Amino acid sequence: MKDELLQGKIKQYDATKGFGFIGYVDGDIFFHISDFPQDGVEPKRNERVKFVAQRNGEKFKAVKIERVEDTSKKAVKSKVAKHNKSITSALLSNLRG
Repeated sequence: MKDELLQGKIKQYDATKGFGFIGYVDGDIFFHISDFPQDGVEPKRNERVKFVAQRNGEKFKAVKIERVEDTSKKAVKSKVAKHNKSITSALLSNLRG
């Protein structure tokens, strides 16, 4: 495999062990948390990512992992619902205050 960016979704992540697997078109690929963006946010199941597959012995592992914003209708609808809920909460707290 070349240094091409592949896309997939976090399939599972074990925070205590610091690794997980990304599901993509060719199957599942291992990743270590050290290859994930160091932004303080842990990987979440079904989170979309881009990565480079690098040979690791007989298998491959994901490196240079980048988060991809989920622009699916379901994700957009969820973001709008969260935003509306926060606005409603702010308005209610102002009325109560």
